[in-house]
Amino acid sequence: MANFALAERRRKARFSTDSLVVAVRRKGTINKLIGVAINFNRHGVAIVLDQPLPKECTVFLSLLSGDTEVDNVIGVVHNCIAQDNGYRCGIQFRTQSSMQFDQEFVEGRLRLLESRFRLCGELSATDFASEPELRLPTR
Repeated sequence: MANFALAERRRKARFSTDSLVVAVRRKGTINKLIGVAINFNRHGVAIVLDQPLPKECTVFLSLLSGDTEVDNVIGVVHNCIAQDNGYRCGIQFRTQSSMQFDQEFVEGRLRLLESRFRLCGELSATDFASEPELRLPTR
């Protein structure tokens, strides 16, 4: 019998990365946890943290890869599993939330990060600073 609990449920591909640093702040707190992303796409991220996050918890994320930074991205924790190296937390971005400031700007930056990781795998985003089609959107 197939184990459906372990089946891949994502509709969109995630891209492996260890060059994406993520700061996570739970709604209602001022403390931040810092982790490294395992995989990423414009819809969500999986990160390893040294503390667990409760399921369905709203979080504010700051993502940093090379010269690309995206601040105050709204997310919701979908799972958090203890592992040998910490806690693997799956977070879905909620950029359409009424709490999300600059929705179009944030979504554009997330798409940019996704395209960089798709095109280049583990290369740092700084390797593309000279590529005009991959420059960061500005306000």
